[in-house]
Formats: sequence, structure tokens, C-alpha cells
Amino acid sequence: MPRSRQRRPERAEQYESAAYRDLQARLAVAVRRLREEKGWTQEEAAHRCGMTTRLLQRVEGEDVNLTFTTLARLCEGLEVDVVQLLSPLQAEGQRQRE
Repeated sequence: MPRSRQRRPERAEQYESAAYRDLQARLAVAVRRLREEKGWTQEEAAHRCGMTTRLLQRVEGEDVNLTFTTLARLCEGLEVDVVQLLSPLQAEGQRQRE
């Protein structure tokens, strides 16, 4: 069972906001989609992104508050621009159908 992350009480509301949750979901969907398109396991993708497998799993599971350096490592490892990682979910679904 995953442990509950300790967050600063004064920021708790931010982590539950619709905007925060939406960004987490966008990132998770995009990372998983790009990794699967390349035929990579989570281990291989994590290695290419210069991070632990557990961190990549947390990204895909919407369970991490990323830093810009982690976001940059994802972009470099997956060979994409940040726009591709944060594009709206609806656009992601439309792109998959095209």
C-alpha cells in the first residue's frame, strides 16, 4: 500500500486543486504514451531519462510533484518538447485517433 506523502499544511489545498491534478494527469498520460510508443519498459525509459524506475512509476501514477530538472530529464530522455508532455488530455486523445 503506498504511503501518504507529507505535505506542508499551508499548501495542502494547492495539491488538491483542479489545475494541479490536471497537470499531473496530462504528464502521466503523455509519459506513458510516449514510452509505450517507443516500446520501452519503465526501467529502460527511466534509464534514458536519468532517473530511478520508482520516480518514473510515480510520474506515470500521478504521485509526484516534479521539479523543473526532472521535467527536463523527461523531455531529454523521451526526446520531446515540454509542450508534448503538458498538452491538454483532450488533444492527446484526438492525436491518438488521427
